Amino acid sequence: RKNDTPCCSEKVETKVNKISKTESKDKIFDNFYNEEKSQTEISNIIIKKDKEQIVKEVKADIDLLFSNTCYEIDNIKVEFCEEDTLYVEFTGEDCALLIGKEGYRYKALSYILFNWINEKYGLMLRLEVAEFLKNQEASIYAYLEPVIEVIKEKGTFKTKPLDGILVHIALKRLREEFPNKYVAVKTNVRGDKYVLVNEYRSKEQ
Repeated sequence: RKNDTPCCSEKVETKVNKISKTESKDKIFDNFYNEEKSQTEISNIIIKKDKEQIVKEVKADIDLLFSNTCYEIDNIKVEFCEEDTLYVEFTGEDCALLIGKEGYRYKALSYILFNWINEKYGLMLRLEVAEFLKNQEASIYAYLEPVIEVIKEKGTFKTKPLDGILVHIALKRLREEFPNKYVAVKTNVRGDKYVLVNEYRSKEQ
């Protein structure tokens, strides 16, 4: 078992810290879902290359990125999970170290991978690291169960402030549940992000 010494993580930490210093945590995921971008625009992303070739290229580049670290990481999985979304999964003895306290390393890694994959291939990203995404989804889904019932009854709802990836999980879930409503990420006066569900006629309210 290789030890997690400073030399082991130096290269990855440099990349992560560089992003963390220049981007506030509230902006890490902003490029995933622009508040004014419609679902139609997201679903109309054009895949410019053959899927098999994209998977091969992305996997090779991610393997190269982590080839000189001494984290114990298993074979990194790269595959399409939706027509316009790549699924990247990290597993292995040390992959939890890529999550970091309160998920800050996960956020930085997601930011790096998403911007590269989206710019080069026009694709979205679903990143799983040591079941972090799975656990985050389970947490937010439990919160949204009664929220969905309220929306069905009253037609509108504003979620509590949600941090990081949670706001985007909530956005995706509520858009799936209410395709005919206006569902978007908003920011309050304190800078907290939340999801607003409303009728389209009330979009500007």
